[in-house]
Amino acid sequence: MRCPTCREKLVPGAKFCHRCGAELSPDVVEKVANWYHDPVFVLLMIFLVLAVFGLPLLWKSPRFTYWQKVVISAVTVIYTGAVLWLLWYLVFVLFLPYFHQIRDLM
Repeated sequence: MRCPTCREKLVPGAKFCHRCGAELSPDVVEKVANWYHDPVFVLLMIFLVLAVFGLPLLWKSPRFTYWQKVVISAVTVIYTGAVLWLLWYLVFVLFLPYFHQIRDLM
């Protein structure tokens, strides 16, 4: 994307042109934002791959409002806690009590 005033190539995420200093409109800023700030990509990374480790990606993205970031962060923490609890339940409650019996069968 190029600056509408001086036609200089814009830096991703810039709110002003680094050459002429012209302020960029929000729709131009959104077009220049990096591909990894795309809301679909951020949400997929958080909920399918990174869990709470993806929160910095969310908070650096200019395409979410402050309150969207707060809500998604809270949901991510709850989601991660639920996944960890389920993992603990599967291992320590369902699998380990029967591990010796399964091992003796083999």
